[in-house]
Amino acid sequence: MELTISSPRAAVTSKSQLLGFESQGQRYACDLLWVKEVLRSPSVTSIRLAPPYVRGVIHLRGQILTALDLEIRLGLEQKTPAPINRCIVFKTSTDLARLSNAPEDSAAAESDSMGVLVDAIGDILPPGTPVLPAPPETLSGLDSRFIEGVISDAGQLVTVLRIGALISLVEPRGSLPA
Repeated sequence: MELTISSPRAAVTSKSQLLGFESQGQRYACDLLWVKEVLRSPSVTSIRLAPPYVRGVIHLRGQILTALDLEIRLGLEQKTPAPINRCIVFKTSTDLARLSNAPEDSAAAESDSMGVLVDAIGDILPPGTPVLPAPPETLSGLDSRFIEGVISDAGQLVTVLRIGALISLVEPRGSLPA
């Protein structure tokens, strides 16, 4: 997401639209430029020996899409998996290369299709939405690599995600169990 900074630790504004969504009672948003499509109630096939945050794969029009569990990927406690209501499918590196104004973290995009499983799709927030700095990891409990900031929307906090980092399956050394 491209942001304009006004002063250190102050609010920044999004230069593109943000897609709002909900998962396990928490509200999130991401840069709409990353979103390819939203699937309704996809069938997910589990994969043995996959990292815990990979819920499985989805067969989508002759292609295989890796489906990520958002909460586990963010480092939150694993709750009983809710029924899968939606899957946000993100653009691949090839799709993003075609854009004249690709998101700033588009270099992290994979060449394979990826998606994140969510409960519901929300509103599209307009460009210029003020994005506050992310809270420290110790307060939020979320892995800060994946957090761009937060938005106050109708009195509720919405966590803005860094999709490039979220869908990158490359993990920093030492972060995966042996």
